[in-house]
Amino acid sequence: MGLWTTRGAVVVMVLVIVLAVVDRPGWERLGFDQDGSPRAALPNAALLCALVLGIGWQWFAGLAAPSSTVRRDGDDLRALTVLGSRRVRLPGAFVVRFRIWSGVGTTHGLIVLDRRCRALVVLSPFGPADTGRTRALVPAAEDSLWRAVGEHLLGLGWLLATVVVVFVLGGALGAVLSAPGSGLG
Repeated sequence: MGLWTTRGAVVVMVLVIVLAVVDRPGWERLGFDQDGSPRAALPNAALLCALVLGIGWQWFAGLAAPSSTVRRDGDDLRALTVLGSRRVRLPGAFVVRFRIWSGVGTTHGLIVLDRRCRALVVLSPFGPADTGRTRALVPAAEDSLWRAVGEHLLGLGWLLATVVVVFVLGGALGAVLSAPGSGLG
């Protein structure tokens, strides 16, 4: 149920953004406030959708899967993502662990890149992941201080990539929607 809800939400969010850009003359009649922001609800909803898409881009693009949906099937990892079932072969794959530190706790994840450059990111979407779950999927090398530091730096890179996508999507859409008289046509 949650998978289909997420798929539907992605379609609705993209439609809202496209409708806001295409129907600019319709909502532009309501005018802009003193800061240059539209007074209509549609462009503001489109900016919210761009923010949500930017924050969850890894999930919506089918790149990431929650650890609870990933299963080991022999030499393969099988994951259920928003775009459907994914399979990544582990022999010869490049597997990197990462950690994202937050106020809730540390979320552990895996980045798996197979020989054909297909990537799968395994992590818990909310709160701390079960470290034992990720270790059971792909056995880890010995723990060390440098490995932990590297995993935290990779997690920081993952978060920074999300921030960049949020700024790019929000900034591009904001530029198209906010300036009076500027449109696509």
